[in-house]
Amino acid sequence: MAPEAAGGDASAALADRPAESLAPSPADARRLRRARRVAHLLDDAIRLPVVRYRVGVDALAGVIPVVGDLLATLLALLVVWDAFRLGARKRLLVRMLLYVGIDLLVGSVPIVGDALDAVVKLNRRNVRLLERELVRRD
Repeated sequence: MAPEAAGGDASAALADRPAESLAPSPADARRLRRARRVAHLLDDAIRLPVVRYRVGVDALAGVIPVVGDLLATLLALLVVWDAFRLGARKRLLVRMLLYVGIDLLVGSVPIVGDALDAVVKLNRRNVRLLERELVRRD
């Protein structure tokens, strides 16, 4: 089994690889970089002092009922759009959309949803799925 297919540490290794090494063209590398930036913004952009834990805009968006969660969902759909533009399989796109939908539903529950958004990083998971898809195609 290839290291990329093993999961866990291999996913972290993919995230450390430059986009140019995973994408076949400069335009595709730009799309992958954008997907990574959006996932980082939504899931890990803010470091909480003292506890040294990272949260993203997705977890904080719940402070603004309905509108915040919808804006976070629109940003999360950018990752899925980039996966579509990169030629991801329909099965993967459906899985990514399912994660976005779960994030919207769970995130819209006051307090509990915000806490789960801070812990469960579904946007980062979508980017990992996309990176594995790009490696699989090579």
